[in-house]
Amino acid sequence: MVGVFSFTVGVGVVAGVLLDQRWHTLPWLTLTGLVLGMVGGAAAVIRGLRWLRGPGGDG
Repeated sequence: MVGVFSFTVGVGVVAGVLLDQRWHTLPWLTLTGLVLGMVGGAAAVIRGLRWLRGPGGDG
């Protein structure tokens, strides 16, 4: 799950850097990519934890 989070954050940052270089908006799109990557990564980790807990799990 840590790998999924890291990958998602990395993709967001790289996409942000590339877009910043293209449109000369540094650092705004990099920061936006970072935030979106963190949100997407957290959602993936939560989904994975729910899957591990299984149906009917308490907590």
